[in-house]
Amino acid sequence: MKKLFLILLLALAFCACGKTEVPPEVLPESESSSSEEEIPESSAPEEIPEEKPEFVFEKPEILYAENVPEELFESEAFKEAMERPSVILYDYEPISDCLAAVNFVEAAEKGEYAEFYIYKFNRDEKYSGDTLYLQHFILDKNYVQRKADSWQGWEKGKDLTENTVYARAKINDFGYFCLLDWDGCELSYTKVISDFALYENEAEHRALKEKYIDPIFTITVTPQEFTSVSDLSSDFVWLFEDIYNYENGHDPWQEYGDYWPLKDMSELLNRYFDGVTREMIISDRQSIYDPETDTIYYPGGSGGAYPEIRVCGFEQNGDILTLYYEHYNPEVGEFVENKYSVLEIKLLEDGSFRYLSQKIIERKP
Repeated sequence: MKKLFLILLLALAFCACGKTEVPPEVLPESESSSSEEEIPESSAPEEIPEEKPEFVFEKPEILYAENVPEELFESEAFKEAMERPSVILYDYEPISDCLAAVNFVEAAEKGEYAEFYIYKFNRDEKYSGDTLYLQHFILDKNYVQRKADSWQGWEKGKDLTENTVYARAKINDFGYFCLLDWDGCELSYTKVISDFALYENEAEHRALKEKYIDPIFTITVTPQEFTSVSDLSSDFVWLFEDIYNYENGHDPWQEYGDYWPLKDMSELLNRYFDGVTREMIISDRQSIYDPETDTIYYPGGSGGAYPEIRVCGFEQNGDILTLYYEHYNPEVGEFVENKYSVLEIKLLEDGSFRYLSQKIIERKP
């Protein structure tokens, strides 16, 4: 019960807004945004001895099994993780409870011995296949020893070749297990508490993000304020690429090559925005119009690395849906800026919708 109480305290601290609330105030930021894992050799103590005192632990519980392949549960590494004090992740998302990490940090505060594991399972069917990154944390004499390694497949029994020592550990306000050096600088982050435990209505918010924000990636990942479609005249080629990708699961080049039919572009864009004209698309700074073929020549994509988006609230008045969303750094969980965005959408009777406007709001101090 004590452990569940700790989780509830964490969860209640970060509940998002509900149907008629605006986003919560900005949460405290972590002490440092550094993601380097190396520490100066001069500040590290000698390696912790291998002798372990008696240690009693609870086995993990799987709480979020949705979208996890059955092969994972049948793997030897997963079975091993379930017999250890572990936090288990799949595709960077915690699927188990966080008690092992919470107990570890609590033991560190009391100067007691503890240890736990983080199993990070991933599946990349296109490139790397099944991979496992395993970390083993040992607490003794108020130091934290970290052993780690990664390998292909989900087999157990590998030696952990990485070995580093840190001053202490904590769980930050966004559910990340952090390792710190002797100056208090945060060096390593791993998500150990699911957003489903931290934020109210997380499942509903994710569904709203997927349906309404993901199709217009270009103007939400770098928020573009607009009150009419004419404000977006410099973004229509990228918006067409985003929406086409969203609807078809692949980019337009696989169908059109470098020459995109202006007719197809206009039809698709007007299913999401009212009043997009041929002239608006042609005037896009990314486009080169070929009047002979009535196509837009566009050989390159937008590219780049971006922060993550989290819907933090919504409200619906009649046929107008308003979404509130924020940007965060997925490596550490911190907000990227002290702002949030407000996207207004008109819902139609046939189930379709149109984007009406977007504005950026400063968070209150």
